[in-house]
Amino acid sequence: MKPIAGAAGDVGHLELGMFGPNGTGHSMSKVPERWYPTWENNRDLALAAEAAGLDFHIPFARWKGHGGESNPQGAMLDPIVWAAGILAITKRIKVFTTVHTPFVHPIVMAKHLATMDHIGPGRVGVNIVSGWDREEFEMFGIPLREHDERYEYTKDWLDVMRTLWTADAPGHHRGRFFDLPGLIGEPKPRGKITLMNAGTSSAGRAFAVEHCDLLFNILVSPEACREEVATVKEAARRVGRSIDVYTTACIVCRPTRKEAEDYHDYYSREMADWPATDHLMQQLGMDCQSFSPEFYATFRNRFAAAHGHCSIVGDPGHVAEEIRRIRDTGVRGLTLGFIDFASEFSYFKDEVMPRLVDLRVRRPPG
Repeated sequence: MKPIAGAAGDVGHLELGMFGPNGTGHSMSKVPERWYPTWENNRDLALAAEAAGLDFHIPFARWKGHGGESNPQGAMLDPIVWAAGILAITKRIKVFTTVHTPFVHPIVMAKHLATMDHIGPGRVGVNIVSGWDREEFEMFGIPLREHDERYEYTKDWLDVMRTLWTADAPGHHRGRFFDLPGLIGEPKPRGKITLMNAGTSSAGRAFAVEHCDLLFNILVSPEACREEVATVKEAARRVGRSIDVYTTACIVCRPTRKEAEDYHDYYSREMADWPATDHLMQQLGMDCQSFSPEFYATFRNRFAAAHGHCSIVGDPGHVAEEIRRIRDTGVRGLTLGFIDFASEFSYFKDEVMPRLVDLRVRRPPG
């Protein structure tokens, strides 16, 4: 097996991190063991993830659940406060926050991020979200802009933050959406804030390529992901930039493949919250341009299982091999989701992560 150049200069090293433990997880399932986001279990998970050698932590940002019987993502710790807390208790792991640009003023967000970088210097990232959920916008009393205009707004929003982080004297920011005299902010971040965007529409992809360090891409299949990674990197090269790609997978790992498949069927079919699933798909189909209606019809069960993301289901050897296939697409990082982060990550750490070292997917710990 020929390893590829990976993260942080390590040949073959795939970054791994948690995704969404500040909420109830990815699934639209009614199973009672589904993760619930208390601060105590988030604290313990972050410390366990860092001790195991994981590279990053990324939160969800949701303001309203998806309804149904279980109301997935209805309970969620604020991603900005959460990130500051995780930074304060860890020493090495990179911690992202997630922000909806229409809901947080850029002057306020620039201060939040600069403060975070003083708590955890050089370990701060921000997942920049332009917004898509009409019901959340209605709850805030803010109009949902036309799709491509959302990214134009976000570009102006980001320019304000960058000015605050770099300007040594007050200036006047004059943009399409912000006209801000006397713009200045202290303290500055101590290091670079990593910028990530998850836009998969053409406008979202262009924004990420031109302005961000990372694109968060939905994994439909390793084959499709390989093509998308190559396309994204070529687009960045054409504008004189470089960008890396993260993707995500929900992990169902058990001692045998049958046990894993049986549990996956149980939580994503028998115990699926179909009203919540259909509500999520309807929301995305109405106000997000990432996928076609045919995609949603085909992948209804995939939404119930993992919010539309890929699931890796099997015994430890199979899970490790599937992660190797994902690494070989050229992605820099893989975010991990679990039904119950605590118990399932413990098994993943013990049984899968050593296999990833053996497969040269990750460097040895230490």
